[in-house]
Amino acid sequence: MIKYDLILLDLDGTIADTDEMIVQTLYEMYDLYAGGKRAPREKIVYFSGPPIRVNLAKEFPDQDLEFMFNEFVRISWDYYQKVVKPFPHAVEVFTNLRNKGVKIGIVTGKARRQTLHCLDVIGFSSITDFVVACDDIATTKPDPEGINKGVEHFGIKDKKKVLYIGDNLADYQAARNAGVDIAMVKWVPRVIKEPIEPDYWLNDFNELEGMISE
Repeated sequence: MIKYDLILLDLDGTIADTDEMIVQTLYEMYDLYAGGKRAPREKIVYFSGPPIRVNLAKEFPDQDLEFMFNEFVRISWDYYQKVVKPFPHAVEVFTNLRNKGVKIGIVTGKARRQTLHCLDVIGFSSITDFVVACDDIATTKPDPEGINKGVEHFGIKDKKKVLYIGDNLADYQAARNAGVDIAMVKWVPRVIKEPIEPDYWLNDFNELEGMISE
């Protein structure tokens, strides 16, 4: 028996491997709007997680932010098809959990249009019961608003029946702030520099069901 009624998932870096999409999109944008002066890949991979507008404002301070956001969307669109893929076993594991009655939701800092596109590309649209994107809330992670919105949507009264899965510090903090359990994945290149104690560490999604079965 699965101990959780609802599993909420981060998207980038958790179920979707989008790092190369972000890197290649930013490389094109640096060439177009920064005279080809590129940030190193090691820096760009940390852009995964926070709303992209935050990093665009830092990287292109002399450009109009909304224009640059629209350019990011335009340039990145084709890269989803070319390089974005689900992390190993994600589709199979969450399809199986959903078939066992567990509700599956997405809580992400990505904009809704790109979120839905990404879910289509990685084969997750039919698995996902509800999506909370950054457009849907006033305050993004580490604020718990997105997670709370997902919990409220499904009418879950006991937050111990909710698990959030993420890959970065903001995910961890948002889950703790919301009062739900947290599993952290270990396959991304980003280092969390603060000490954290999640309820679970995941090396592979194949480990998940065994960890959360009663």
